[in-house]
Amino acid sequence: MEKSAEPALPQPTTPKGRATLARILESGREVFGNAGYVAMRMSDLAAKADLSMGALYRYFDNKDDVFLAIIHGIHIELYAASRGNGRHTFRAAPYETILESNHGYLSHYCTHRKVMRALMEATMVDKRYNDMWWYMRESHIVRVAAALRRDHGIREIGGRPVRISLEALASMTEQSAYVWYAQPETDEGLLPLDDAAQVISHIWYRTIFP
Repeated sequence: MEKSAEPALPQPTTPKGRATLARILESGREVFGNAGYVAMRMSDLAAKADLSMGALYRYFDNKDDVFLAIIHGIHIELYAASRGNGRHTFRAAPYETILESNHGYLSHYCTHRKVMRALMEATMVDKRYNDMWWYMRESHIVRVAAALRRDHGIREIGGRPVRISLEALASMTEQSAYVWYAQPETDEGLLPLDDAAQVISHIWYRTIFP
C-alpha cells in the first residue's frame, strides 16, 4: 500500500507562530466547509483568521497547501476515532467493538461534515485528494482484515476473500455518512448518531458473522 503524500506543514518556532498556525487551520475548516473546495479563496481565509494576506502567505503558499493540511489532519483523527474507546476487545465482543468503531467514525465525520463534503468535491478535480482519501480508506480495510484473521481466523466471507466484503462495507459506511451528515444543511436534518451507528454496525456484524 503506497502512502499518500503528506502536506508540508510550516514549523513555527514561537508560541505566537504556533497559535497563528492553529488559528489558520481551524479557520480553514470553517471556510472550506462553507464555501466548498473550488469556490474557497485565500482572502476569505485571511479575513476569517484575522490576518493580512501577507501574514497568511508566510504560512501557506496557496489554498491547496491549506486544504491538504486540513484533510490530512481530519483523516488521522478519523482513523483514531474508528479504533473505538477500548472498553471491549474484538476477540471477546465483536459486535460491541464494531459499534464503538462505527460510532467513533460517524461522530467525527459528523463534526467535520462540511469539510468532508468539500473533500468529495476536491477528489473530482485533483488527484492528490483522491490519493489521500484512497490511502486512508485502504488503511481502514487493512486494519479490519488483520483483526479478523488474528482474532477470529476469518479469511473468507461467503466463499470469497474477506477483502471483497470489507470493501463493500467500507463503501456503504462512507456513502451513508455522506448522505446522513454531509448533505443536510441544518442540524435538524441529521440522523442521530446512535441510530446511525447501530444500523451500520448491524450490517457489518451480520455480514462478517452470519
